[in-house]
Amino acid sequence: RIVCAPLIYGYVSYAASGFRANRLAFADIPVIGSDGPIGSALGGTGIAVSAFSKAKEIAIDFAYWVASGDVQRGIYAAAGGQPGHAAAWEDQAVNEATGSFYRDTRATLEGAWVRPRHDGYMAFQQAASDRINSGLTSGHPAGQVVADLISLFRASTQAAPEGT
Repeated sequence: RIVCAPLIYGYVSYAASGFRANRLAFADIPVIGSDGPIGSALGGTGIAVSAFSKAKEIAIDFAYWVASGDVQRGIYAAAGGQPGHAAAWEDQAVNEATGSFYRDTRATLEGAWVRPRHDGYMAFQQAASDRINSGLTSGHPAGQVVADLISLFRASTQAAPEGT
């Protein structure tokens, strides 16, 4: 059985052998013609140093080390990390271990924009997913679904009430 999910977040673990019974293959997002979007929302976790750290210099040194190309394409990727450094994305061994996850999704990454981070975005993402799903399964008119998504997004950007 073949299943297609055209727009999902790219979690490399699902492309690696042995992570789950069925290995997923990832590719760049689909486009229609040459005018479609190439990228998608880019989000995830990063490396940061707390302003309250008692060992800021050591933490900064570690952040630079762990983000370096050699570490990202070496022990970081081998330990199951999802590297962000181009050296890892271009590395043959890293791609072989992940069913070419990085090579096959590079254009999407290069065209990506940072996922919104405002309070309310994650709730919007869930509500929008639910609305799209109900629209597809119930045959709602596309224009109404889009209008609802716009309303949901606008509501998500409203400032949270003071004290919350």
